[in-house]
Amino acid sequence: MHKLVLRSVTKSYAAGSAVLKPFDLVAQAGELVVLVGPSGCGKSTLLKLIAGLEKLDDGQILLGERDITNVEPRHRRIAMVFQNYALYPHLSVRENLAYPLRRQKLRAADIVLKVSAVARQLRLDELLDRRPSQLSGGQKQRVAMGRAIIREPDLFLLDEPLSNLDAALRTHVRGEIRDLQRRLGTTMIYVTHDQVEAQTLADRLVIMRNGEVQQVGPPQEIYERPANIFAAAFLGTAPPNFLAGRIVDDRVEIGQASLPLADLPGECRTALAGREQIYVGLRPEMLRPTCDLDRDHFVLRGKVIRREIVGNSQNVHFRSEAGSADAAKLSALAGRHLSDELVWTTERAGTDDAVELGIRPESILFFDTDGVAIGAHGSDAL
Repeated sequence: MHKLVLRSVTKSYAAGSAVLKPFDLVAQAGELVVLVGPSGCGKSTLLKLIAGLEKLDDGQILLGERDITNVEPRHRRIAMVFQNYALYPHLSVRENLAYPLRRQKLRAADIVLKVSAVARQLRLDELLDRRPSQLSGGQKQRVAMGRAIIREPDLFLLDEPLSNLDAALRTHVRGEIRDLQRRLGTTMIYVTHDQVEAQTLADRLVIMRNGEVQQVGPPQEIYERPANIFAAAFLGTAPPNFLAGRIVDDRVEIGQASLPLADLPGECRTALAGREQIYVGLRPEMLRPTCDLDRDHFVLRGKVIRREIVGNSQNVHFRSEAGSADAAKLSALAGRHLSDELVWTTERAGTDDAVELGIRPESILFFDTDGVAIGAHGSDAL
């Protein structure tokens, strides 16, 4: 197992156009680190720099005890799995797996043993004589993983490896990748734009935007204590509701709704003291019908705009009194049968029906006018 260290890595493709600004990151030995962010934020570029497929402008890359900044790709002991699998179409699965070993000039007997071992590990035994055109998407992905594993690298790099698979297969292969990484114990850097993939796979997440790190930490920690509005919006079953608010006479006021500062946790209460304008984040899944709650909740009232039912859950969109003059459009996510008494949790719900929802004060997210979290957050030191 080897630790990966990136120190002030930068990359630009044109004058004044920085794809990666000074970027620092430490991936511990045996850790699965997931890079997540919108398209164009620099995720794939960073992988190519680590692999040596592109040259960085400045900075340093360390793998274990080695400085690999200027080492040729073939000597870095890094295996990369691409989005499009990159299999040789004219070679069988057996030959695709063996190809990296032949380039290393291993003995034929050793190649046979290694190919057999990896094929068993990835359940490819019965597919060894097939060509890529005869494989399903999931099978191709396993062959691509096998070709990386067989090299016994110090580091795995995976660039959106599941994006070409259907939803059910993505879930299956995602679990296989996680189990495989735990068995091998190899450090892995995984790139995706899918936040579900990111949260279920990662030991630690790196949320990126415009070539910069927004936050680093375990998925649950970032979900509960985001560093800024961008990080908060990127994780969660549905995006949070963000509302403008202000502090008036020891109360948080959001339109016609208000909450005493005294009801907030001590750390948050201290951080809000002396402020005027703020932003409040309310996660849809944290909002609950008031008839299901006790009294210590921040309450929103409004009218239903529409409901979206998916299986045993529903997303309720409503226009809240908590908004400004234009009345904020918000959403709540809940089980369909939380309460038969509340109109929005029944099949009879329609537009303009009244809705009253509450959220625990400790579940409310607070941000300053620049979008930075107020109070401590879960971001790792970089």
